[in-house]
Amino acid sequence: MKKTVILLIMLISMAGLTACVKDRADTSNASVQDETEKIHEDVAAENIRYVNISGDARSIVIRQSENECFEFYNGDLDRDHTYKVFCDENGDTIDINIMMESAEDDNNILGSVYVDIPQKEFEKIEVTGGFRQIFLCTVNSDVFIHADNAFVNLDLEAERLEHNITLEGSESNAFTGVSVYFDKFPENVKMELNLIQGGTINDPQNMLKEGGLELGLGKPVISISNTKEINIYGEE
Repeated sequence: MKKTVILLIMLISMAGLTACVKDRADTSNASVQDETEKIHEDVAAENIRYVNISGDARSIVIRQSENECFEFYNGDLDRDHTYKVFCDENGDTIDINIMMESAEDDNNILGSVYVDIPQKEFEKIEVTGGFRQIFLCTVNSDVFIHADNAFVNLDLEAERLEHNITLEGSESNAFTGVSVYFDKFPENVKMELNLIQGGTINDPQNMLKEGGLELGLGKPVISISNTKEINIYGEE
């Protein structure tokens, strides 16, 4: 069951999740560049402390880069899907808006827009907007993701997971689902989960109870509020 779900996620994202792995996160890698198209000039991050990401792309992948700038790539296999990225810097805050041109034409998800986050530690990365799917890899900052009927996939490396991840939804504006995948069991992570009425948790390895994620030390905390379903997987 776990492998089937992960395979489906990977097919939908068309390699979005595999790009999250640290040894593939360097966007200077030629194979990554061959598969994607840069859609905005690089943006320096030296004065930035707060990052806001919004827009209406069907799917985005937020991943850690080994570079010092924000980078933006179009990994959508449907070449009729084109995007514009707007970056507005105001003091120590950057607002990144990723807009899909002719977004009303179809709902196909054949790939993702990649947002590569610089290596530095930011005070907060906040994600809002009308994204249908959000893929988050392990990054060096606290992350807040707000629900807008999005499905969120967390692809997390236990040894690098040192910051809180907060998914905030409400009963009237819930996540359609959340999948959490750990490359190995994280010893100190605590998970706080709150489903909407009738919601379900799929935890085939019993990581919450036997693994102890509900009783973790709380450094960091993964908090998920108001979602229809939660899937939790770990490398066997």
